[in-house]
Amino acid sequence: MSLKKLLRSNEFFLFAIIAVMCVIFGFINPAFYSVANIFDLLKSMVETGVLAMGCLVVMISGGLDLSFMAVAVFAMHTVSRFFGEYYNDAPILLLFAVGALIGMLLGMFNSVFVAKIRLPSFIVTLGTSNIIKGFLLAFIGSRQINKIPAAMIGFSRSNLLTVESVSGNANLHAGVLVLAGAAALTSLMLNKTMLGRSIYCIGGSPSSSERVGFNNTRILVFVYAFAGAVAGLVGIMHASFQRMSNPFDLVGDELNVIAAVVLGGPQVGGGYGNVTGTLLGVLLITLIDNSLVMLRIPTFWQKATMGVIIILGTVAQMYRYKKSQQSGKEDTHAS
Repeated sequence: MSLKKLLRSNEFFLFAIIAVMCVIFGFINPAFYSVANIFDLLKSMVETGVLAMGCLVVMISGGLDLSFMAVAVFAMHTVSRFFGEYYNDAPILLLFAVGALIGMLLGMFNSVFVAKIRLPSFIVTLGTSNIIKGFLLAFIGSRQINKIPAAMIGFSRSNLLTVESVSGNANLHAGVLVLAGAAALTSLMLNKTMLGRSIYCIGGSPSSSERVGFNNTRILVFVYAFAGAVAGLVGIMHASFQRMSNPFDLVGDELNVIAAVVLGGPQVGGGYGNVTGTLLGVLLITLIDNSLVMLRIPTFWQKATMGVIIILGTVAQMYRYKKSQQSGKEDTHAS
């Protein structure tokens, strides 16, 4: 990529905003640069970042999933209740696998309506989100579960790195490995496989995708199954971090994840987006959220500030995209 294209890229734009915000927050409160705060930021990115990988793939395919938080809560509460009562010594990898499997099945349920019946993904996932929540409350229960599997508690205490400081030890949680693995897997799939190319193709033009020989139905089934599996995995991680399972957790956080992905580059129409931009979008949203708490700004102002930044960031991105399109046309005419 040439320097001119790099400077025009969405990734550079996000990086510049993040750098400016870091300077401002650090000037207001020097503790922002502490190792403990940096490690906290990285841990806070984990859940949003992993969910964003599934949301990114859906948006590249031209869809919009609003059910992933309901899927995460369902997997979290189901696994916590069953294994907490009947198999408390289950290993963490088994818990992750079962959570991802539950999420994958629920994601495939979404794909039946999106891929087979061709209903709008926005409407389908909004409806299935309420179905999942209703089923959870009716058949599994609405009480929080404090007796979760021992491996979940063990995972919440696992650290990759501990750094001693004047204010105490700063711990880098092992959950960042899950985020790194999810990001690497998603990037590899999107950029190095025929499946990834087909996802971009169907997002850009479903009819063109069919003409070149891609099976749109199978692709969409995979896309929503992948998003569901990622959500189920995050549900188990969330219960581990909280050391309990509350069916009302994660409710209302969908927009933060979607905003992070949108800021990262994908358009609602599909066909665009990458993992690097999405991770920068996640970092920006997490940075804003955590820093406002650190600066002791009241909760209502935190929500208002987050909304304003999301709107301004999206508008700025759309403006930059239109400018780049106009510049591309001018360069074509000039040549």
